[in-house]
Amino acid sequence: MITSRDQLERVVTEGWYRGARWLWLLLPLAGVFAVLSAARRYYWRRRGAAPLPVPVVVIGGITVGGTGKTPVIISLALALKSTGIKVAIVSRGYGGQVGDVAMPVTPQSLASEVGDEPLLIAQRTACPVFVCRDRSQAVRLAADHGADLVLSDDGLQHYAMHRDWEIIVLDGVRGTGNGWLLPAGPLREGRWRLNTVNGLLERNGEQPNTRFFYRPVAVRHLASGQRIDLPTALVQWGTTAEAPKSVTALTGLGQPEQFFALLEREGFCIERHTVGDHRALDLALLAQINTDIVLMTEKDAVKLSPTFDDRLWCLEIDAVLPEDLLHSVINQFGKSEP
Repeated sequence: MITSRDQLERVVTEGWYRGARWLWLLLPLAGVFAVLSAARRYYWRRRGAAPLPVPVVVIGGITVGGTGKTPVIISLALALKSTGIKVAIVSRGYGGQVGDVAMPVTPQSLASEVGDEPLLIAQRTACPVFVCRDRSQAVRLAADHGADLVLSDDGLQHYAMHRDWEIIVLDGVRGTGNGWLLPAGPLREGRWRLNTVNGLLERNGEQPNTRFFYRPVAVRHLASGQRIDLPTALVQWGTTAEAPKSVTALTGLGQPEQFFALLEREGFCIERHTVGDHRALDLALLAQINTDIVLMTEKDAVKLSPTFDDRLWCLEIDAVLPEDLLHSVINQFGKSEP
């Protein structure tokens, strides 16, 4: 169900990226935001964040909304893990019931308690994941559990947490929108921030050294766990099948159009259906959908019981990262040969 708040957010977001003139009315508020943001940076620069027992790499953004941070973290964690580095991930746990005490996330955790993104990361990477409103506390707990390196899911503006490396993730198509700070634009910090980090990743960007993209891998049935590769699913569900399936693509992503476009590029014929960002699906909503298949993202799927509806499938994707960035992180934080 799309609420009035969801509709307002979409109107504002569309305005940011198409340069709507009425956003000039919000520039005074953007000025207030700029002052408060600068004051917070100055405070922590003067005070200094407390040192942490293990190196921390922040993967964050300067724009609000989905840019692909979660798939990037999953791919980066798996790449680092494959080299023998003991990787842990920390997160604010947005959407969950996370407090001031750090807590571990397991593949069996509930998204309603720990947040959908941390749960997805725990399931996909099998790395230790910890959530807390104070990410520094989560990092210390990760160190206590033997981590060599911690990846922070977002937290670029969380200056109370010490960090050793920073990577900004951008939507290569949307970029920084109109270039204005919130609420007149999509920026949490000014464009100058792009020049202060160690790495930049642009989803579907133009430069090979910063471009990353999504690679669909398979579809997975939530109830049974059955996985089907994409070519087989297209044959079984598509118009060439003996009994073609009708498919609804359903998602609560911040940018649902990208999910829909990805499926259509792969050859799926879909009906589109959206809910608000981070919103959980429910039986009442599914009762309104009459197709044979309901296909969603993994982020949507972790919020549902596998037995919720036998029609539910999710699309598994990998983020393909530029080799230069992977080599840089591994060389910086990899284990030295004895």
